[in-house]
Amino acid sequence: MSMWNSEKKAVLEAAQQMAKKGLVVGTSGNVSMRLREPSGRELLAITPNARYYDTLDVDDIVVADFEGENVEGELAISIEKMLHIGIYKARRKVNAIIHTHPVFGSAISVATREIPAFLDDQVTYIGGEIKVAEYALPGTKDLVDNVISALGPRNSVLLANHGAVSVGRDMREAFTICELAEKTAKIYVCALSLGRVNPVPAQAAEVEKAFFNFIHGDSQ
Repeated sequence: MSMWNSEKKAVLEAAQQMAKKGLVVGTSGNVSMRLREPSGRELLAITPNARYYDTLDVDDIVVADFEGENVEGELAISIEKMLHIGIYKARRKVNAIIHTHPVFGSAISVATREIPAFLDDQVTYIGGEIKVAEYALPGTKDLVDNVISALGPRNSVLLANHGAVSVGRDMREAFTICELAEKTAKIYVCALSLGRVNPVPAQAAEVEKAFFNFIHGDSQ
């Protein structure tokens, strides 16, 4: 049995849940978790490329190093492996990443509209506005750079003409952020249709962002 069995199981379960909840269709999207060897070397457990999630078992989750090479598992790694690795390198407190293709978040990504900071829970748990990363082809270094830049210190980002990425300190948190970001996108679309979007009052947003930064900021 792999020394990473429980982490691989967490990745598998999150991937199966994201498919069940309609956050992806078919084999799209990907999920990973940061791992650390006793020696200190960093690895990640990540879903394999182009496989239906309901057909996978724990042994199909691949463990790779930060060069993107297989350490454990035979299957090809997700095409977005360098995106996950890039985020782990940029954000020290992030230990789980989920890339989805949600309907409302994707619609906003097609319109390339940033979601302003307009809900209390959005500011407290996502960190404020949800930006749209400039378009780049999937699997490219440009996409990695664009996503890291638009994500910044926050926990969710939209990818132009593509989907969304959410991050967390553990898998449960990353999955919650996925659902919260899509809920936020739905409410934003509804509010736009009503013709008005009022942001969270500046003073309240400041307090909520301070709370967010205390929990998630890399300076802590």
